[in-house]
Amino acid sequence: MESPEQPSLKAASAANPSDFDTEFTAALEDADTTLAQIRARYQEIKTAQAEKATLERTLAELKNDLAQKEQLEQNIAELQTELEQVQEQIHTLAITLESQLWKWQEPFWQFIRYFGLGFAAATLLHKLTS
Repeated sequence: MESPEQPSLKAASAANPSDFDTEFTAALEDADTTLAQIRARYQEIKTAQAEKATLERTLAELKNDLAQKEQLEQNIAELQTELEQVQEQIHTLAITLESQLWKWQEPFWQFIRYFGLGFAAATLLHKLTS
């Protein structure tokens, strides 16, 4: 009942037992080589996945840092604008205070009073001496 196309194991082993051993050994070596390649590829995949996860965390941190930097720059710009407004208000208040402290009427009248007194005293002394 054996077909002529399919040789039986008995026929192959009976025909040449050393061919079977060499073929089996070669098949085992091929299987070992393939298994070693699969293990190496598996390690490459695991390493790549770990590196990808690390890089994704780093990317998320960098995006977060960038967002914080942009927020900080926006806060700095707002603070700079506020600082300029406060400086302008201080300058305006300084001018207002100076104008209140230094009234032009008082120095003018003091000048007239003391100049007038000095002129009167000089005139009196001039008349007394002459």
